[in-house]
Amino acid sequence: MKALRYIKKISRRMFYRVFLTYSLIIFLTMSALFVFLSEYYSDFIVQRELDRHETLINEIKSELQEKHQFVNQGIRQLYLEERLIEDLAFALQHDYQEYIGYRLDKFSSSDSFVPYNFDIYVKNYFSRDPEAIALQIRNENLGTEYVYLYDHSRWNQSNHYKEDHATEFDTYNSAPVETYQPPKDMFIVEEQINDPVSMDRLGKVMVYFSYENINRLLSLRDTPAQGTIFITDEQGNLYYSYGSVSESLIDELNYTVVQKQVKRDDRYYIQSSIDPASQLMVTAVIPEKEIAQLLTYKTTIFSIILVLTVVAIALPYFSLRGYSKRVDEILTKMRDVQNGNLTARIHATKVDDDLTIISHTFNETLDELNNYINKVYFSKLKQTEAELANLQAQINPHFLYNTLEAIRMKSLAEGGRTSAKMIVQLAELFRYSLKSADVVTVEEEMKHALQYIELFKIRFKNQLNSHFEVDEKYYSYYLPPFILQPLIENFLLHGFKRGSEVNQVNVTIYEKENSLKIDIEDNGSGIEGDRLNGIKERLKRGEGSENSIGLGNVNQRIRLKYGEQYGVSITSTPNVKTTVSVMLPLIRGVD
Repeated sequence: MKALRYIKKISRRMFYRVFLTYSLIIFLTMSALFVFLSEYYSDFIVQRELDRHETLINEIKSELQEKHQFVNQGIRQLYLEERLIEDLAFALQHDYQEYIGYRLDKFSSSDSFVPYNFDIYVKNYFSRDPEAIALQIRNENLGTEYVYLYDHSRWNQSNHYKEDHATEFDTYNSAPVETYQPPKDMFIVEEQINDPVSMDRLGKVMVYFSYENINRLLSLRDTPAQGTIFITDEQGNLYYSYGSVSESLIDELNYTVVQKQVKRDDRYYIQSSIDPASQLMVTAVIPEKEIAQLLTYKTTIFSIILVLTVVAIALPYFSLRGYSKRVDEILTKMRDVQNGNLTARIHATKVDDDLTIISHTFNETLDELNNYINKVYFSKLKQTEAELANLQAQINPHFLYNTLEAIRMKSLAEGGRTSAKMIVQLAELFRYSLKSADVVTVEEEMKHALQYIELFKIRFKNQLNSHFEVDEKYYSYYLPPFILQPLIENFLLHGFKRGSEVNQVNVTIYEKENSLKIDIEDNGSGIEGDRLNGIKERLKRGEGSENSIGLGNVNQRIRLKYGEQYGVSITSTPNVKTTVSVMLPLIRGVD
């Protein structure tokens, strides 16, 4: 019972669960390797060798196909140049003496001092391939034959000569040479030559290549090919071989496109494939005895695996103990955050590992989340409220502007010039309210404020005086719209003394401490101490008014747009004066 309780207890801890699971996986994996590796390791090595030879076969086929493509391109170029194919056609259909006369006639009638015929062309073109040994052009019907040698030494080593009298040319000195027996250690590419007009068969071109590239391909690899690789035709004639192989094995091969087989008698692994261009079959034969020695490494590998298994189980035990405690702490803090405690933080150790990164990321995410909530969410909410209040206060200026214009025209028609002037001023105020720009120039904002004051002066004639003190250099500076008018309106609604002819409002705009400062001073009724303190407190908290776009709204818009270091401040002496100051950033231009 105690054992069961102990097992149940440790099974709840992540450290023991991970460690036991990991150890079990390691043990089962290594056991499986010990059981199955001895049985299948040999097949794995064999298959790997077969795959290597399959790759070699494909590379050899690619080499053969490149030779065919090279020859085919050269013959195609002959057909593209009319004088070359005509020259070749004449040479194949006449004897050598007639052809020499034909060439002299062509040269004498040509404007060029440099002769150009198929003889020069084939020398230049086919000599570009360093493996090209010789080229033979033959007309079987007439017995006409031309041979061009590109490598004398290899040709002489590979050739057995006959005693007949076919016409041939050495590629270097154009001297006649003897006729040859086709060599068996060269790769031959044949192409048919047809008359370009009648399409009658004129003869064929045979290009002889060496197998040097294939030899380098097989011998100069990091791991040289094992076994034997050879090339045969459909009749079983041997063209090339790398290594030695018995003729009986060649006779037993099937000429098929692709084949993979294991010859069980002497245990050969055989792969073959037919090159579609030359119709030659490339075959790789690997005797089992040449790769069986690799199986002796199995014991060593198993020993290494056993040692690694012990180490792989022991090391995690010590490292996971510390991890377990740190993971438990992370889970605890995550549960705190899930319960709403956004002040929870994970104690990050000095160990540079993934858990430390998780801890730092967790803490930074919470910091950014709190910052986002405080600065973005609340700011957006306040800005939305301020914009809504501003929109509500505008009361559809399009409609009002059009209506006021109609009333003005009616007043002028009836002789009411004062009414018309008031309507013009009011219409201009609403025209300004239609601006959708984020910022306007100081000059535009001043004109808007003056229009508002002029409208008020018409209503209360000789009861209001105003003065603007602004240097012209500040006219082109920028500030948010609707800054001056709401603050002046604040004085006219709450501080203006009706019946008095000494109401004064002064506006001063100047630069202070690298900021744009606006002072609006009036000699109105002022603000009592308790009420003034309440207004200052609301301005400090950035609160606005729900019923107007006055003092609080202007302050809120500035702080949301430019930061808490800017905004509106107010001082007042009851029955003497009130000064409203606005601090804005210096904006000399906009994009």
